Amino acid sequence: MSRVLLVEHIHPAGEALLESGAQIVQPQPQNAMGILEIIGPCDGLVVRNTKITRQILEAAPRLRVIGRHGVGYDTIDVAAATEMNIPVVYTPAANTESVAEIALGFIICLGRKLVQAHAAMQSGQLISDTFTLSVMSQKRGLANADLRGKTLGVIGVGRIGSLLSRKAIAAFQLRVLGYDPYVDASTLAGHGAQKVDKLEEMLPQCDFVTLHCPGGAETRHMINEKTLSLMKPTVFVLNTARGTVIDEGALIKALQAGKIAGAAIDVYDPEPPKPDNPLLRMENVIVTPHYCAMTEESLYNMATMVAKGVLDALRGKRPEYLVNPEVWENRRLPGTI
Repeated sequence: MSRVLLVEHIHPAGEALLESGAQIVQPQPQNAMGILEIIGPCDGLVVRNTKITRQILEAAPRLRVIGRHGVGYDTIDVAAATEMNIPVVYTPAANTESVAEIALGFIICLGRKLVQAHAAMQSGQLISDTFTLSVMSQKRGLANADLRGKTLGVIGVGRIGSLLSRKAIAAFQLRVLGYDPYVDASTLAGHGAQKVDKLEEMLPQCDFVTLHCPGGAETRHMINEKTLSLMKPTVFVLNTARGTVIDEGALIKALQAGKIAGAAIDVYDPEPPKPDNPLLRMENVIVTPHYCAMTEESLYNMATMVAKGVLDALRGKRPEYLVNPEVWENRRLPGTI
C-alpha cells in the first residue's frame, strides 16, 4: 500500500478517503524538520500551508505526487517538483463561495463602519443622558455612506473575483472594474465587470479595491507605495489572496497617514504576522486569521478533492486538477528509484 505523508490534519472526510487507499503518516513536529525525518519512504504528500522546499523534495526519492489542500500553491516549490517529474495537484473552486462571501462582508463592514460602531457601543462611548445615539454616533465619526453605486476594483477576476463581482452587483449595484491580464473583456463583461488594461488607470476610480490574484513573483508587492498613492483617500483595500501581493510596510504608512481610509486583511507577509505588526491594532483595519475558507463546506471540499487527486495519481489515473500537467506523461512511477 502507498504511504502518504499528511503534514497537517484535514477534514475527517478527506482523511477517511486517503485511508481507503493509502497508509497515512504524520510528521512530529509539523515543520520542515519533522517532514525531513519521515518523508524518505513516502509515495505521496498532502500539505495545507507548510512550505515544501527543494530540500524536502530531494529527501523524498519515492515521492510520486504532492497534494495542496487549497487554491494557491506558492508555498510549494513547483519548479523543483516539475524538474523531478512529480505532479502537483490542488483544489481550485473548493472555497470560491466562502472567500467571495467574506470579501463582500468586508466591503459592508468597512464601508458602513460596522466594526467601529460595534466597538463604540460595547465601550459605552455612545451612551449619553444628553444626546441621542444617532447624534453621538455622528460626534464619534460613525456617519458613513451607502454602498449603492460605488466603484469596486477587482484585481484578479478568476473564480473568486468573478463571483464577488456578480454578488456585489446584485446586492448593491456596484460598478465593477476588473484588472486581470489573463481574462478578456468579453469574459469580464459576462460577470458584469468592465475590463481595465492598466492597474494605474483603475485604482484612482475605486472606492474599494479587492485582491484575488495568486502569490508569486509576478504579483509580489503589486500594491505598494506607488500604487497606493494613486488611490482615493476614501478607498478601502481588501486582501483575501496572499500576503505577498501587498507591501505591508507601505500599506501601514498609507493607513497611518490617512492616505487611504481603511483595509481588511486576512493574509499576511510573513504569516503568521509578528505580534507587533501595527495592522493588528489599527481602528480602521479589520484583521482575520487566514480564515476566509474556514467553513464546513470549504474544508470538506478541499479535503476530499485533494485526497481524490492524490489517490488518482498514485493509482496511475490522471488527476483532474494538475498544477504542472506537463510532467504527467514523464511522471515518476512505482519502483523507479
